[in-house]
Amino acid sequence: MRKMITAAAVLALSACTIADVTVAPGDDRLVVEGVLRTDARSQFILLHRGVQGGVAGGVPGADVVVTRGDGLRIRLEETLLSCYSLDPGYLDSDTPIQIQGTCYASPNAAGRWVVPGATYDLSVRTERGEEARGRTVVPDEFTLNGVPESRFNDQPPVACSLEPQTPLPLTWTQSRGAWGYIAPLQISGLRLVLPDSFNAPDPLELIGVSVSAADTSLVLPGEFGVFDRFSLNQNLLRLLQTGLPVGTTARVVVAAADRNYINGVRGGAFNPSGPVRVSSIVGDGVGVFGSLVPLHASVVVGSPFERPPCG
Repeated sequence: MRKMITAAAVLALSACTIADVTVAPGDDRLVVEGVLRTDARSQFILLHRGVQGGVAGGVPGADVVVTRGDGLRIRLEETLLSCYSLDPGYLDSDTPIQIQGTCYASPNAAGRWVVPGATYDLSVRTERGEEARGRTVVPDEFTLNGVPESRFNDQPPVACSLEPQTPLPLTWTQSRGAWGYIAPLQISGLRLVLPDSFNAPDPLELIGVSVSAADTSLVLPGEFGVFDRFSLNQNLLRLLQTGLPVGTTARVVVAAADRNYINGVRGGAFNPSGPVRVSSIVGDGVGVFGSLVPLHASVVVGSPFERPPCG
């Protein structure tokens, strides 16, 4: 069996892989990957073929339509904009893969059409006559507790202030319909305030994961980066267990994820409960059609008189 391309659901901080689809080597199968996001104006669907001879071909000329439960129909248009990234594992592979995936984007005139709690049906028809379908139920709205938030990726949140070396218990209300929560964290300024011996990336990007709908808390920054424990400087990790140093800034996104998203990323970079890869695409293709409800927040360390306190 051979892994496929992983599409990117960009949460304004880092590219989070949404799928790790497995097909037989050389199988010229249609692969569909897409995640609807309530914080974004533009929505993307990636289409590509199975890997053959080291090449994952594109799927131009397809008819890609998403229909909301109330009857709203959005036809996505083929675009030259990039809508995917490769898992680093592919970049380090001894057998590099050439990617020729085709991206489809919702028209600007559609505005914000993905809303919490709604059901969306995806229909794909290719020039070869293949037909693939998927359905996602977007999780309901939820709220961060004690931290200013923004529900849209083009509207920066009001930053709150945190005391240096003080862990922040980040909590939120439960999102009905969520199967888990994904929380990308980006920390800026570490290289300016720490000795070179810490070898701190700038920015440092970590992922926090809550693996059930009822698990609605993460301690920032200590409970982020569970997938990076063996790749980062151990002194840096120990420092982060006690909080963030003065002069740094943290941007975090907490995203409620539907069942399709959670099942799609298992076995890839995010693997909460074993190597499970469940396709949410039926018909003549495989892949993932999921949804996220992201909330954006910003934390500044050590400026108590300029901003509201966090928590």
